[in-house]
Amino acid sequence: MKYHLMIAIPAGMVLSTLVSELPEQASEKVEPACTSVIAHAKPGTQHLTSERTVSLQPAEHESAPKVEHKILTLTAGQSFIALLKPFGLNEHQAFKLQQLMAPEINLSQLQAGQKVQIGLTAEQLSSVTLATGFAQRLSVSMEGEWQKRLYELDTHSAQAVHDVAITQSLYESSVNDDVPLDVVNQAITVFSHFVDFQREIHHGDVLTLMYDKAVLVVKDGLHQKLEQPGQLRFARLQNQGEDLTVYHHDGGNELSGFYFADGRPAQSFLLKTPLNGARLSSKFGSRKHPILGYTRLHAGLDFGAPVGTPIFAAGNGTIKKAGWGGSFGNRVVIRHTNGYDTLYAHLKGVAKDIKPGTRVKQGEVIGYLGNTGLSQARHLHYEVHKNGKPINPLSLRHVEQQRLKGDDLTQLQKAIAKVHKNPELGQYVTNISVTDNL
Repeated sequence: MKYHLMIAIPAGMVLSTLVSELPEQASEKVEPACTSVIAHAKPGTQHLTSERTVSLQPAEHESAPKVEHKILTLTAGQSFIALLKPFGLNEHQAFKLQQLMAPEINLSQLQAGQKVQIGLTAEQLSSVTLATGFAQRLSVSMEGEWQKRLYELDTHSAQAVHDVAITQSLYESSVNDDVPLDVVNQAITVFSHFVDFQREIHHGDVLTLMYDKAVLVVKDGLHQKLEQPGQLRFARLQNQGEDLTVYHHDGGNELSGFYFADGRPAQSFLLKTPLNGARLSSKFGSRKHPILGYTRLHAGLDFGAPVGTPIFAAGNGTIKKAGWGGSFGNRVVIRHTNGYDTLYAHLKGVAKDIKPGTRVKQGEVIGYLGNTGLSQARHLHYEVHKNGKPINPLSLRHVEQQRLKGDDLTQLQKAIAKVHKNPELGQYVTNISVTDNL
């Protein structure tokens, strides 16, 4: 018995398919049936005939070849290519591999201990994967020719806390406590405005830090670095009875930085104007001296204000000189960190207990405005020296001296509250005042 299947084709052709009846014997092997496809053109057109064999049985899905993955370790003196040669890498493939990876990684500069993941298909090298950075990978696979892919791994955010008992230098003690170098440098940058690390860090001081970090989700042995330190969020230095505590505020390009809990910026280690209610009467630069009558460098700034106006220490430091200084009259010189000195001249007098060797804090009264020495009128002459050379105080990069206000202060307070919710930090920090007074 035969069946005819008629299908209309839009072009006007008719497809006639002849399907033979399958044998009724179930015991016999069934062979794939064939279809003969004949296209009949309309009268007046060229006659086209096409014949193909089509299996009526369901197609069997080919299973993907099994890939075996291994992680290799580069040994001292071993080249990357030598590492892979036992797995069938030939010279042509090696050249292509090096050429393809070159923009991202220099294979000739890999260090001993470098991890390399390889894929083996039918015992032949089919893929090579290396870590090119934290959470970053470069994978090259053999698909006729080597094909490369750069991608990033998933990470999750966390925080780390370190409570460092200082027994050597702050740097050495922090590194010995496994604080990441980037975090150590952030802490040093913050506290260098207030502490001379060469002379004022002592055995028994304590540094407490909390910082963000990213942690790899996948830990398959390929990456040696499983965590990436991020922003320092909290830093506290207990230094010979002083308690310096700062918090990081994310406030945009201009306001981002470290602040005390009351909103004062921690980055400004030298005040622009070391007195209140003053006017700038003379700037830094060459000028004709009002008394001597000739032109010379005016190595500082002059501020006019009433006699007796309190003069503040521009930053934390140690008194180098206090008392009479010739043409400067009564003057005070303060040594700060990083090679900076400040000078305050023509004072009416020096504040009580201000003498060489005395440690002073930013904003502490050190003297009173006057008109002593080679001075024509009451004023403060203020100089800043860097490594012994006078520089323009106005050229120093300063963060705005104003405390955070309004929404910015509210955001800082929220950041502080979030910091102190960390239970690990709570083991070490329990008595931080919201209104630090430096």
